[in-house]
Amino acid sequence: MHAHQEQSRFRAVVDTAVDGVILIDAVGTVLMFNPACEQLFGYAAFEVVGRNVKMLMPDPHQAGHDTYLSNYQLTGERKIIGIGREVLGRKRGGGTFPMDLSVGEASEDGRPIFVGIIRDLTERKAAEKALREGGERLRAVVDTAVDGVILIDAVGTV
Repeated sequence: MHAHQEQSRFRAVVDTAVDGVILIDAVGTVLMFNPACEQLFGYAAFEVVGRNVKMLMPDPHQAGHDTYLSNYQLTGERKIIGIGREVLGRKRGGGTFPMDLSVGEASEDGRPIFVGIIRDLTERKAAEKALREGGERLRAVVDTAVDGVILIDAVGTV
C-alpha cells in the first residue's frame, strides 16, 4: 500500500468516526480535531487545531492539564493514558457535557503524541437519572402505601 493511500484511508476512518477523535502533542497542542469533535464541542476544526486542548476542558481541569502532561513526561505516571475515564467536556458556549475519554499514546518523529477518543454520555446519563428517579418514586409509593404491597415475579417468587 502506498503512503498516500494509507493516509487517505486513515483520514476516511477519522473523518467518518461516530466518536470524537482528537490528536495532541506532548505540550497539549491540538494537531487534529475530527468532524464528530466539531459536533460535540461546537467548534470548527480550524478554531481548535494549533491551540491548547485546555480550551475544551472546564475549570479546575484546565489549570492542571499542562502539569499533568509534564509530570507524565518526567515520571511516566499515568492518570488517564491507556486507562480512560469519565470527564467533563467544555462546549464553545461554556456549557459542559459528560464524556468518556480514552487516551492512547503514539510516537511521531520520536516525540510522543496522544490520541483521544471521546464519546458523549449525555443521553446515557439522562437515562440513568430517569431510571434512578423512577425507582425512587416507586420506593416512595411502596413505603407510604396504606395497604400492604407484595411484589411477585413471573414464577410466583415473593
